[in-house]
Amino acid sequence: MCSMLKRFTTLSPQKNMLYLSFLLPLFVMMVIYATMGVYPFGNSTLLTVDLGQQYVDFFSYYRTTLLSDPSALFFSFTKSFGGEMLGLWAYYLMSPFNLIFLLFPQSQLPLAVTILILMKVSASGLTFAHLLISRFEGKGLLVPSFAVSYALMGYVIVNQLNVMWLDGLVFLPLIILGLEKLLSGESGLYYSLFLAVMLLSNYYIGFMICVFLVFYYLFAFSRQELASTNNLKAQLKHFFTQSARFIGYSLLGAGFAAVLLLPTFYSLLGSKASYANKLIDWRFAYDPFEVVSKFYIGAFNFDQMPSGHPNLFIGTVALTAYIYYFFHPGFSKKERFTSLALTALFFLAMNVQFLNKIWHAGQYPIWYPYRFSFTVCFFFLLNGFRALRTYRPFPFSLACCLLIANAATAIYVLKKDFEFLEPVQVLISAVVSVLVLVLLMLRDQPRKWLPYTLLFVVTAEMTANAAIDLFRLGYVKQDEFSDYQTNLNTMLADVRTPEDTFYRIEKTFQRSKNDSFQANYAGINHFSSTFEKEIPALFGSLGFPDGNGFIVYSTGTLFTDALFGVKYFIQDKKLPETFYDLNDGVYRLKRNSTRPDLTQYSPYSETDRTTTFENPYALSLAFGVSESVLGLELIEDQPLLMQEQLLDAFNNQESIEPYFSLRPFDSNVFQNVTSAADDAQNTTYYRSVDGAVSRIEFQFTPTSGNPYYLILDAGIDDDNANLYVNNVKLDYYTTYRNDQIINIASNQQGENVTFTIELLEDSIRVQDLKLYELNKALFEETISARQAEGMTITSFSQTRITGSVVIEAEDEILLTTIPYSEGWEVTIDGTTAETTTALNSLLAIPISPGKHTVVFAYRTPYLMTGLSISVISIAGALLLRKYRKNK
Repeated sequence: MCSMLKRFTTLSPQKNMLYLSFLLPLFVMMVIYATMGVYPFGNSTLLTVDLGQQYVDFFSYYRTTLLSDPSALFFSFTKSFGGEMLGLWAYYLMSPFNLIFLLFPQSQLPLAVTILILMKVSASGLTFAHLLISRFEGKGLLVPSFAVSYALMGYVIVNQLNVMWLDGLVFLPLIILGLEKLLSGESGLYYSLFLAVMLLSNYYIGFMICVFLVFYYLFAFSRQELASTNNLKAQLKHFFTQSARFIGYSLLGAGFAAVLLLPTFYSLLGSKASYANKLIDWRFAYDPFEVVSKFYIGAFNFDQMPSGHPNLFIGTVALTAYIYYFFHPGFSKKERFTSLALTALFFLAMNVQFLNKIWHAGQYPIWYPYRFSFTVCFFFLLNGFRALRTYRPFPFSLACCLLIANAATAIYVLKKDFEFLEPVQVLISAVVSVLVLVLLMLRDQPRKWLPYTLLFVVTAEMTANAAIDLFRLGYVKQDEFSDYQTNLNTMLADVRTPEDTFYRIEKTFQRSKNDSFQANYAGINHFSSTFEKEIPALFGSLGFPDGNGFIVYSTGTLFTDALFGVKYFIQDKKLPETFYDLNDGVYRLKRNSTRPDLTQYSPYSETDRTTTFENPYALSLAFGVSESVLGLELIEDQPLLMQEQLLDAFNNQESIEPYFSLRPFDSNVFQNVTSAADDAQNTTYYRSVDGAVSRIEFQFTPTSGNPYYLILDAGIDDDNANLYVNNVKLDYYTTYRNDQIINIASNQQGENVTFTIELLEDSIRVQDLKLYELNKALFEETISARQAEGMTITSFSQTRITGSVVIEAEDEILLTTIPYSEGWEVTIDGTTAETTTALNSLLAIPISPGKHTVVFAYRTPYLMTGLSISVISIAGALLLRKYRKNK
C-alpha cells in the first residue's frame, strides 16, 4: 500500500487529477451500495423497475448469444413468439462496457450489473476530467471537484437503473473534445470516431447528443475571435467553412455507425418510431418556476419516474459557478449572450411539450421524462468550471443577490410542498449554499486549504444527494432472484427443446415479461421499447393483455395454446403462507393467469412448486391452411369472435356449428348494489350503503366438461373491483387495454360456478359480460387436420429452419407463427417463394398441394447496405488522414 501511495505522489498533477476523478465517484458509490446492503455487501441488488424487469434478462440473453448461440444475434424466438434482434441490441446491448457480463456466470448477473454501473459512473468522471484538462486548462483539485459533480449528478443517480443511457455521459465529453479540436483547425476524425462510438453504443441517447451538438457548436463558435472582426464577409465565410466541417465530420461519424444505424432505423419503423405522433403541443408541462425544486438535495422520489420534472441537480458549487459565469468579465458578451439564449432554450425544451418531443425523436417518453437533461447539466458544469478555473474575487453584490434568491426559492418550494422535498432537505441545501458562497468569496487569492475544502463539500453534497435518491427505491433481493433463476431452470430442465426441434413453453406466473431471455427458451411474453407494434395488436385482438411494447400470455385458450405451438405449460402450485415463512429467501411465484382448462392436458412432470402439462394440440411452427385466412382482419374487443373466425378459416369455412357458443348465466345475486337497467351484464352498478361490501354474482352450472370462457371488459380492473371465482380471488394480469378472456371453468360438469365482482369504488360499469363454451370435440377435429399438415422440422437455428410438409388439395397457404419481416426468405423445393402477411403480423407463404421441402432463412434488412456505407466511410477517413498527413 505504501508503495502504491508513493507511486501516486510521483505521478504528474494531471494524472493525479484523472485518477481522483475516476476513484472518488467509485468510492462514493461503493460506500452507498455497501450501506444499502447491495450484494456482495448484503442481500440487496440494484435490480429495480426496468433494470429488474427488462435489462437484466437482456443481459442474460447477451451472454447466451455471444457464448453459445451467435445465430440469435439477428433473430430470436426468445423474443415473444419470435422477433428481429438487431434493434434490441442497438438500444440495450451494444455498450462496450457490457463485455463485463462475459466474465460472470449467469447466477452472478446482479453483481455484474453493480460493477457495470460503477464502471460507467466512474468512467464518466474520468472522461469529463480529461476534457477539462485537455481543452479547458483544467488543473488542481477543481478538476475532480467538477468531475465528481458530473459523475454523480442527479440524472446519473436517478437513471442508473437505465444503465444503457449512462454511455452518453461517458462519451459526451470525448465527443465535445473532438468537436473542440475540429473547430480549432485540427483533424475532425477524433470527433467522428467518438460520435460513431456513441451512436453504436446507444443510438437513442446518441440522437439527443446530436441535437445538443448543434447548440454546442453555436456556443463554441461564439467563443471564437477573428482577426478581422469588423469584416462581415470574412465572418460569414468563416462560419460557413466551420459549419461545413462540422456537418461533414458529423455525417462521417454517422457513416462509421451505418452498419448498425441503417438496419436499426428499418426496425424502428415497425416498433418505437411507429408510436410517434404528429401532434404539435406548445403547452407547458408544469409551472416553469417549479424547476427550481430539482436543484435541491435529494429532489426525487418514485413518483418522479413516470412523470415529473427534469433531473438537474449538479451540486451547489457547480450551480453557483454557472450563475457566476454570466457575470464573469473574462468571457465575451457575445459568448455569454449565446449561453444565456441557449440556457433559456434548454429550459423551454424541458417544459414545452413539442420541444421536449423533438429531443426524444418525435415521441413523448413513457416514464423517465426529459431524458436529455444530462446534456444541459454538462453545459452548466463545463461553463461553471470555466468561470472558476482562475482565482478571482467572487462579487460581493452577486453573493448577496444569490443569498436573497436562495431564501426566496426555499420559501417557494416549502409553500409548494413538493412530495420529494422534506423541510430538512431544503434547510441542508440552504446551509450548503451559504457555505459555498463563503468559500468562493475566499478565492480572491490562492489558499492551500481551500481547494481541499471545496472538493470535500462537493463530494459530501453529491454523496448525500445520491444516498437520499437511491434509498427511496425498492430493490429485488439477491437470494430471491437467485432462487427464481435456479427454480426456473429446474422447471425447464425436462422440457427444453432438443436439437433441431421447436416448440414453445409458457407459464401461469412470471418474474418479468422477459423470463424467456433469462432462461433461454421460446416463450410468448415480452416487454421492450423495440417491440414491433403489430404483435401487441395481434395479441390484444386475441384477448391478451397488451400495450405499447409488451404482451402477456396470461389469458390463453386451448386454441391459442395450439395456434402458437405451446407444447408445455408450467403451472405454479398454490403453496401455503407457512412455506414462505419457513423458507426465507425463496422467491414467491406470482400467478397472473387462471387456467382450469390446463386439466384438459396431461400432467408431464412436477417439482415441489410447479406442475408441467403437455399440450397434445400444439401445432407446428408452420402448417397448411385455406387461403381464406389471408382475408381475416383483426377485430377489436371481440376476442372470441376473432378466435372463432381463425378456426373457421382453419376448417375451410366448413363448420356448421360454432366453436365458441354463447351460454346464459343461470342466476344473478346482488349485494348492496342498485342498477337502473334490466340487463345485468350491461349496466352501471351503484353502491347502496357507503362502507358496506358491494358484490355482484353471476352463477351458472356447466352442462359439459368443456372449457368455459368469460369476456372481461377492459373497463374493469383491480382499481375498481376485486374479482372472484367460487370465492377464490381471480389471478389475472391487471394491466390491459382490450377485453380479456378469462377461463373460469373446465372439467366441472354439474358443479356450480360463481363469478363475483366486488366493488372498490362507489360505482362500476359492467359491459358485454358474456360466457362462452368451447366445443372441444369440434376443436380437436379441426386442430388434428392442421397437425396433419404441420411442417416436420429437420434442422433448426434462430435464423435458418428446414423442414418438410404435406399440403392437402383444399389448402393453399403455409401459415407460420413467425412474425412477418422482409428479412425472411423462404424457398420451397429450392425455389424462392413469395411471402405475405396474415392478420397483419404472421408470415404466410402461398404453396401448392403435395409434399414439399421448405427452408426459412433470415437476413437482417439493410444490414449489408449499412455495412457498405460503413466500409466506404472508414476508407474515406483513412484517405483523409493520409491526405492531411502528407499535406
